[in-house]
Amino acid sequence: MKHNTTIMQRPMSIMGMRLNWKTVRTTPEELEWIGWIDFLNLSKEDVLRFNFADVDIAFEFYQQYAKYHGFGARRSRNEKRGEVRIRQEFVCHRQGYRSSKFYSMPNRQKRPRAETRCGCPARMLLRMDDESGRCVLFRRA
Repeated sequence: MKHNTTIMQRPMSIMGMRLNWKTVRTTPEELEWIGWIDFLNLSKEDVLRFNFADVDIAFEFYQQYAKYHGFGARRSRNEKRGEVRIRQEFVCHRQGYRSSKFYSMPNRQKRPRAETRCGCPARMLLRMDDESGRCVLFRRA
């Protein structure tokens, strides 16, 4: 059965709270809510509408998104203002390249490990919204 929405339209209740599927669609509050999202049918525009209660929920979202699209995810750069994280970048686990110094080590005793990085462009950038205090997606590649 194919659903036209990104989330199954059936009544939900988590921790005694009745959920509206439209609200869960773009503002997952808890990790359990991530399971209601249909990652295979999300368009780029749908993904950019999401905002998250915190960075951990956003990372879980990206890990699940990556899993359904055939790649792994990892946290990359972040920016802080004092103790508060204001930006976070999540990338494909194969993003970037190995540093060139590892290719030209004259005293190498073991053979080098296989190259695992390929420069994959998949990434998701978050920023903290000052007004709402939520993590907002502002770019997805």
